[in-house]
This record gives sequence, C-alpha cells and structure tokens, in this order.
Amino acid sequence: MARLPKTDSEVWYSYEITIDGVQVGTLRSFNPTQTRTVDIIREIATNGGQIKEIVPGVTDYTIRLEKVRLYNKALFDHFGIVTKDIQNQVRALDIKEAIHFPLDVPNDSITGPPGSADGNAGVAYLNYEDCWITDWGKTIATGAITNVETMTVRPTRVS
Repeated sequence: MARLPKTDSEVWYSYEITIDGVQVGTLRSFNPTQTRTVDIIREIATNGGQIKEIVPGVTDYTIRLEKVRLYNKALFDHFGIVTKDIQNQVRALDIKEAIHFPLDVPNDSITGPPGSADGNAGVAYLNYEDCWITDWGKTIATGAITNVETMTVRPTRVS
C-alpha cells in the first residue's frame, strides 16, 4: 500500500481495483460516473413557461478504464476475453474499488465512513456488480512513451 500524505486536501488515494477477484495493475485512470435524467414540468399559459417541478429519473452508472498496454497482459485478459472482441463477453463481471485513506482525516462525504463490514479500518469499498463492456479502444501515438487501452463498462448495480 502506498504511503498517504497527512493533509486535509484530497490530493491522493491509494486504490486497488479488482476484476472478478484479480487485481488489475498499471491502470492509468479509473473514472466511475453517475448520470441521471430529469423531467421538467412547466406551467402552461404563462409567460415563459415557468418551471413548476423537476422530477428526477433513474441513475445510470458507467466506468471508464484506461490501462497502459503491456506486452504480457492486455485489458481484455483481465476480463477473460481471449479473442479481443467485446461481443465475446458472455458473462457479467464484478469490479471492486478499494479506497485507502489516512486514518486521522475524516472523509465521510466522499468515501463513506472509515472501515468496512470486514473490519478494515481506513478502507472504503465500492462494488460495481454485473458489469458489461460497452466500448473499447486503444491509442497508439507516434512518439508516445506508452500505448493506452480504454474501456467503458456499465454495472447493473452499485453497492
């Protein structure tokens, strides 16, 4: 585990990302996002159609992974897809995000309370369950130090 700074600013976390229980190394970035639609209800027969109410929709989650390509293991290999084609994903996968943070810095608003059900103080877990790959790509640039794979997955549930 990485040494964490003693600061009130959130400048660093130590992350572990596991896919179906196998730790994924050399991730360049891990970008979970949440989006939801809203329906706007407006008054009719008024000047400008003032908003009367905003009705929130259902939340959608996506995760964008960027991984430095390695000669011995591509991002597809972590997902168990041999032929390097997202159409060949035949079972959903689970992704677990473990966030390690300093024990003496409260951080409830971002990661949840310190600790977890299994008693690991200073670790917050987020589970993305039954994930399906929605897109994949790679970037190979002239003069670049590393080649990068990108993948977006959609989880069925987040807990």
